[in-house]
This record gives sequence, C-alpha cells and structure tokens, in this order.
Amino acid sequence: MEWLQQRLGGESPEDVQATLAMLTVESVAVAVERYGVGAKELIVCGGGARNAHLMGALQHRLAGCRVNSSEAYGLAPEWVEATAFAWLARRTLAGEAGNLPTVTGARHPVILGAIYPRG
Repeated sequence: MEWLQQRLGGESPEDVQATLAMLTVESVAVAVERYGVGAKELIVCGGGARNAHLMGALQHRLAGCRVNSSEAYGLAPEWVEATAFAWLARRTLAGEAGNLPTVTGARHPVILGAIYPRG
C-alpha cells in the first residue's frame, strides 16, 4: 500500500478505483475487438462478474456483444479456475492429453502432470 500511495498524486480512493475499473473495461474490450472479431457474447468469470458497475461498463463499451456472467451457464464465476484444474486432473487420470498443440504451440499432445500413488 505504501508503494502505491507514493506513486499516486493524492487522488481519492474513489478516483483510483474508477480508473482501475475503466482500465479493466478498456483492456478487455480491446482484446475482444482484436482477438474475438465478430463475437456475439462475452462470458465473464472471476470476481469481476459480481461487480455490477464493471459488468455494466463492459456492456456499454461492447455494445454489439452480450456480456454475461459464467453463472448464466451454471458455473459460478469463482469456480472457473478450480473447474479447469479438475478437468486437467481428470484428463491426466484418464491418460489423455491436457493440451491442444494448435493453441499452445506445443509439438504434440501431452499428458500433463503425474500421479504418484502412495505405496
């Protein structure tokens, strides 16, 4: 907190939070416009999905794109990372690759992680 306060010019906490929220909105919007050309929906997960101001600002900024929480699809926003790791664990236990070379740039599919049974 001390590091942050030294770099702020006396702005109010409200101004700092508003600026950070808009930085988040703009960063997401630019990424969607660059990498999701023509996207009709943005599914938001994590704590930001519970922030009505952030979700409203995203919807306003991405007017041609529906903005929804992952909750609308039955997955609590806070569970997305844990669900991803559970999926990876399931793939490992089943002896199945957990990567997509076309996405990751890996040379081939790989079983991720290892299982060490207790002896």
